[in-house]
Amino acid sequence: MAGRLGTFIIGGIVGAAAALLYAPRTGEETRAYVADKANEAWGNAQNYSNDASNFGQQFYGGAVAKGQEMYQNAAGVAQQAYTRATETAQGVFNNAQNIAQGVTGNDGSFVASTQNDELREKIEAARQRIAAQVAANAEAAQAAAQQIEVEAEAVVDKAKEA
Repeated sequence: MAGRLGTFIIGGIVGAAAALLYAPRTGEETRAYVADKANEAWGNAQNYSNDASNFGQQFYGGAVAKGQEMYQNAAGVAQQAYTRATETAQGVFNNAQNIAQGVTGNDGSFVASTQNDELREKIEAARQRIAAQVAANAEAAQAAAQQIEVEAEAVVDKAKEA
């Protein structure tokens, strides 16, 4: 192994010496050529740096816009869910009131039998279950909107880091 490495190093030295002896340019020309190539490489590096910076800014802007769009969509969906749940609960409540009024006389006295009292209790229990479900749905929609907002902020923060 050491013999091969030594042979390789000796070959490199001999090759470098031959290159110096048979170089087509003078030392001054070679230094100027190397300086030109170094300046060209430096310019390319600066161009790549500018391109990377522009890409990063575009990526950040796109991520921010997408995050804001997702937040707006989630907020809209949550608002629609809350509105629908509220309207449904109000409709159920109005129907229950209409049914309750149907089992009472014009003077407010009950005209129904005990069967109607049981029906009224069932209606009231159903109204309470529906109201509880509507409240739970509204809370779930609000929690989902908050989660989406947190995730959107995380995307924006990650984009800023990049």
